This record gives sequence, structure tokens and C-alpha cells, in this order.
Amino acid sequence: MEDVRRCVIASGKNHDRSILFASPIVGIIGVSYSIELGIVAASAHLVGGLYLSPDLDLISKPFKRWGVLRVLWLPYQKLIPCHRHWLSHGVIVGSVVRLLYLAALLLPFWFIFPGLQQVQWVITWQKAIAFLVGVELSALNHLLLDGLLIPWPASIKQRLKGN
Repeated sequence: MEDVRRCVIASGKNHDRSILFASPIVGIIGVSYSIELGIVAASAHLVGGLYLSPDLDLISKPFKRWGVLRVLWLPYQKLIPCHRHWLSHGVIVGSVVRLLYLAALLLPFWFIFPGLQQVQWVITWQKAIAFLVGVELSALNHLLLDGLLIPWPASIKQRLKGN
């Protein structure tokens, strides 16, 4: 059982601010490899933080951002036994589970719309890695603010909670 006292439980607003602040930094670091990879990494970080957050395991701001499509995440919420479970908030594992879940939802469209198979997809392994790194960095950003990676002093915890 998780010791809830050690968790910061940052507000959704602070999670969003942190993602918006860090995404350009991720992009700048990615640009050191190539402009294309910087754009992919920054975009993945932004989308990962705002739409593919570890907090999709509960009714949260990222969950509500999906609008009418939020119903797609209800089975995911049933799959995750409790909030902050290692399947949703685990380092690397949480991102992989969310991305595989989303891929499983999108896979039928590949067969329903055969035109998608005719599209010239320009996905290199470098772009795939930049995407995955961007999504995982957004998850690590989230876990850091929640105090799940390192313990925060009480004064910082209060500020992150928005008190």
C-alpha cells in the first residue's frame, strides 16, 4: 500500500503549467539532433502531458480534455486497480500501457479504412524514439510533481498543491 503522506498530489493546474513550461525545453534539446526531431519530441511531450497523462486512471483534467471521446478511457480506468498504480504511474510502464491501450483502440481503423494503408507514412526509428521520449518525459514530469520520484520538503509540497 502506498504511503499517501509522501505524495505531493500537485494540482492539475500545476501539472499543466509544468508541461507548458517544459515542452519548449524538450524541443530545444531535440533540435540539437535535428529540427524535425525537436518538433516531434516537443509535440509528444505536450500531447503526452495534456492528453496522455498518468491521471487518465481517474476523472481528471486530461480525461475531460478528450471531450466526447473520453468514453474511450473508461475501460482503461477499470483496468487500472487504483489511482497511482504502477500500471498507470510506473516509470516507462505507465506510458507503454497508455500508448498500447490507445494503439489497440486505433488499430481497427486501419482495417475499417483501407485508404490508411495506402498513405505514405514517413516514420523513421529516430522519429519514433523522439516521440516515445517526449511522451515519457511528460510522464516523468508528472511523477516528479506528484513526489513519486523524489521526496519533496513540506514547504514545496504546499506550493505544488496550490495552497
